[in-house]
Amino acid sequence: MFSYICGEVTDLTDGVVTVDVNGVGFEMQVSSYTLAECRLGQKQRLYTYMQVKEDGIALFGFATTEEKAMFLRLISVSGIGCKVALAILSGMDCDSLALAIFNGDTKLLTKIKGLGKKTAERIVLELKEKVVVDAAQMVLPITQNPDLQFNKDMQNAIAVLCSLGKSQADAEKLVDAAAKLGATTAEELINMAFRIN
Repeated sequence: MFSYICGEVTDLTDGVVTVDVNGVGFEMQVSSYTLAECRLGQKQRLYTYMQVKEDGIALFGFATTEEKAMFLRLISVSGIGCKVALAILSGMDCDSLALAIFNGDTKLLTKIKGLGKKTAERIVLELKEKVVVDAAQMVLPITQNPDLQFNKDMQNAIAVLCSLGKSQADAEKLVDAAAKLGATTAEELINMAFRIN
């Protein structure tokens, strides 16, 4: 129903942000990452997901479209609801999470508070294929372009950006620019790419 909500941040509590839009306060549950992006009294746009259940309606807010996309992927995994997905996004930033799924790194995933081995394995099992498909679309053309030279970290970063919705051309440009600014590891490249964007 709502794609995003834009207004003044009037309240910040643990895991909840309230945004005032023309006198109406929208209370949204958020990850620790999104909470850190919000400032009291400042205008903020939060991308939203509305959960409708028999016992009520809940709004979830996200600072970026990438975080919302990852949230939607997580709740598509059997046994993972909105609150668990939000807890996962609070335990690991979106880029690192995507990279862990891409690499099938269940040990890293289980470091997130409350995320057990079986759930981590299920996340990898149900989401890795989607990430790999996107990665294949990214990596193959890279080797065919003589003008662009990408090492393994850069290829991994491009694959993750693609899995989060970036186009091949945009991901390549962002990673190339991030590398020129001094980023070297896949995680640094991804974080820098989002700051550039």
